[in-house]
Amino acid sequence: MAGPGDGRSGGPGSPEAFSLLAKLVALAPTNLEDPSHGREEKHHYGEVAELLVSTARHLGLAARVWDARESLPGGRDRFSSARPNVIVEWGLPAARTLLILAHFDVVPVPGEQRERWRSPPHELTVRENGRWYGRGSNDDLGSGVVASLRALHRLSQKGPLPVGVRLLLSPDEETGGAGGIEALVAHDESLPPGSPDRFLLGEAAFLPDGSPYVAAGSSGVCFLDVDRVPPGPCGPFIALARRVESFHSVAQEWRSALPSPDYPSGGGPTPTIPGRATVTGIEIRTEDGGGPLPRLVSARAETEAANQIAGAVTLQFGGDPRALERLERFLREGVREPFAFRRFPEGPPGVLRAQVVGRAGHGGYPHRAANPVNETLRLLEAGLGTGLLDGAPRAEGTLTVDLRSPPEMEPGTSLERFRTFFDPLRSEFPGARFKAPPERQRGGYFLSPEDPVVLRVQRTYEAVTGHPVGIFGEYGGTDASALRRLKTPAGTSLPAVVFGSMDEEAHIHDAEESVDPQRLAEVEELLYRLVSGWPPA
Repeated sequence: MAGPGDGRSGGPGSPEAFSLLAKLVALAPTNLEDPSHGREEKHHYGEVAELLVSTARHLGLAARVWDARESLPGGRDRFSSARPNVIVEWGLPAARTLLILAHFDVVPVPGEQRERWRSPPHELTVRENGRWYGRGSNDDLGSGVVASLRALHRLSQKGPLPVGVRLLLSPDEETGGAGGIEALVAHDESLPPGSPDRFLLGEAAFLPDGSPYVAAGSSGVCFLDVDRVPPGPCGPFIALARRVESFHSVAQEWRSALPSPDYPSGGGPTPTIPGRATVTGIEIRTEDGGGPLPRLVSARAETEAANQIAGAVTLQFGGDPRALERLERFLREGVREPFAFRRFPEGPPGVLRAQVVGRAGHGGYPHRAANPVNETLRLLEAGLGTGLLDGAPRAEGTLTVDLRSPPEMEPGTSLERFRTFFDPLRSEFPGARFKAPPERQRGGYFLSPEDPVVLRVQRTYEAVTGHPVGIFGEYGGTDASALRRLKTPAGTSLPAVVFGSMDEEAHIHDAEESVDPQRLAEVEELLYRLVSGWPPA
């Protein structure tokens, strides 16, 4: 394992911080929920929680674990395994409390991504450009967990301040689950307002789970699975998939008041944060057919998580070899830039295996990726329309949709609008249905850019970096959305502000995820200054 080249002692670029981040990355606390296939993988939550508690105590901080499965009423019925939330505190009790929220779960690394990693994804590696590479190195083990712990350690060495800090390090943020921040909120709402036993009682909340700007709002998210029961002909399922795909143009008409940090230089589609509906997953399997035309045997997006845009869709066709040659030529000539068609080495006669290759990315940022699912569906529809593919064989299929709403849209609104769009399709495509479990839904979060806390974070961030820092909306979803109903001790809405180290080279949720240790240093310094400079009551 390579180590950091340099960095100021004790800071995020230091050997101590690199060592902690390397341990966290190696533990690979993967969060995968895939209800359509009955999969739930919550790898290494317990080991990570133990490491975080021991590390915090070693740094002189109070730390404990609150397990939602064991401590939340009905937790054993809701959660199949442990959901440890790590509570780290400094300077409490105090007249005023500030909250810092981060998550320690990471998205999976699908097989398609592993081919594109230059180093093992679960081994933190320093490259010649000085960046640290590994799954979770940025989102959110680096940006949130390590930077926050380092900031609290420095605060503990400063001496008494008129404000204390509670750092909450939670699971279940990435691809679904309610055992993290949602469980902490449920715990608090079971207690009287203002109860000192509430975890989330404070003046303000900071979430170092974003990009190097001030995010006053983050998108809502809902993961949908669309299928058809009982299975029917393949052709109509492709048509259904294309109709579902078209909902993206509807969602893009939903607009936030918050500006987009990606527009126009980063490829953002609109000046303000829009809605999005991205088909991130597709899986089709057909039964044997004996017709003269080739048939689609299977199609699968090479991804493991609903919030990951795949780098490729793998296809298999069967049929007469000469007919397959015509189909291959059609697909190869029909694929459009920036996509590519790739055939696998020769297989058995009568079988064509190939891929439509795109550019992987985060499901919340489709404009930064090139989604091969869209191009695959277009090619399959064209093949059916030109008579090169047989649409009659019966097919089982599932689509996964990453549905994002603008920050200020009320929870559930995007889902209801999708339902209104989808209901007419049920008569056109008998058996069509969609599923959206509540644990896979999260509303957006919106805070006025003129809010005093937002402006304080902006001024402090500018002092840390030495250059202007903008106030934007966040394309991705964050745990800030779970705080929207919470109040401060004074009874006002709890303000939550998002920022972090996820710059343009971070590649979060994709191969080659990395973090710039200088960005981590800025996040740590920002947290340190926000707390140490917080005005007394």
